[in-house]
Amino acid sequence: MTATAPTAPTGRRTGAGGGADAERTVVLGRPGQRWQFSTQWEMLELADGSLFFNSTYADHRAISVPPEALRRILRMIEDSRPTLEAVADRITGTATPDVVGRIERLLLPLAKAGILVPLRDDRRPEWADDDLAERFSTQIEWLGTLSTTPHGHWDYFARLRDASVAVIGLGGAGSLLALALAAAGIGRLTLVDGDTVEVSNLTRQILYSPRQAGLGKADCLARQLERFSPYTRYRVLRQYVSSPGDVQDGIEGADFVAVCADAPRFLLNRWIDTVCKRNAVPYLGAFAGSVGPMYRPGAPGCFGCFEERLREELGVRHDMVVDALAAKQSWRYPAFVAGPLTVAHLMTTEIVLHLTGAAKPSSAGGIVRYRHPGTVVEPFPGHPGCTCSPTPDTAPVPT
Repeated sequence: MTATAPTAPTGRRTGAGGGADAERTVVLGRPGQRWQFSTQWEMLELADGSLFFNSTYADHRAISVPPEALRRILRMIEDSRPTLEAVADRITGTATPDVVGRIERLLLPLAKAGILVPLRDDRRPEWADDDLAERFSTQIEWLGTLSTTPHGHWDYFARLRDASVAVIGLGGAGSLLALALAAAGIGRLTLVDGDTVEVSNLTRQILYSPRQAGLGKADCLARQLERFSPYTRYRVLRQYVSSPGDVQDGIEGADFVAVCADAPRFLLNRWIDTVCKRNAVPYLGAFAGSVGPMYRPGAPGCFGCFEERLREELGVRHDMVVDALAAKQSWRYPAFVAGPLTVAHLMTTEIVLHLTGAAKPSSAGGIVRYRHPGTVVEPFPGHPGCTCSPTPDTAPVPT
């Protein structure tokens, strides 16, 4: 076997629809580990001799002039999902460390791209019965596309089952987010809102109906979610958030807080920022098509950083603006159903990535902004004047 390693596959790296577009840290040399193509990818051998790797997420990669040995190895992996030792033995008649090492070098670019992954372990953990496995089967497949270990899909799903998320504000984005998190299998949801259903809001609050007008959103949503998924436990708080104490009540026992309420304007975000930092609970907020930054304990980027930037921009007027916003009793924004749908989608993906640890969320150190016709991620490194930015004396010790 004299083939040299090919260049990394080239092509679009869109990461659309949830596909990870970053290179992975992988270990190919685990003895006895079998390999397969990710369920996200398929290999096509084109008439011009190139290898084309097509993804279900509208992504593609290609190797224009693949070594013949690589072509043979990939056919074996596609057909029988072998170990690298078995591949070496079939090609050269021996599985010495040197031969296996050369095969590893051939396959490493494809493994880093997530095209080749360890053969998934289909054994279910004891806590996953038949009904649970069937209900969440396609999502577990998706989690498998983010994993670099044979059992990673179940490990990720277990973290979602063990997680508790508080959703503060159950309007357009918040109600849809709660539904999506239940669909994802989050173990426990706290639903916080003291508002009632209004017909004029149904253009964006599409989980409610006209005959529920005047009823509490929290109760209406909880009943619908209980019918939708018995796999999530629901805690209902029928109250507005009017103080830091209300925030503390709402996030009790939560592993993550989703901020979807918009009143009292600005003060609410301050309270959540303060209380979540005190309790070391991560949170993610959204407003007007923007999601983030996500606050993670020990990492820069939070609402406090955002406020520090506003103070630099507005000077002494900043606190006057905050006071004026808090005093305003009513306001009305133009609304279109796509806004809450988009925000709920972005927040769901970000929260699931954080809770599973499958990949770094885009809003961790960034703000995801949806503007027609596309979505952009703006870097948000935090502000040195904010308490969330670690200093040499306060930075967490690596473990």
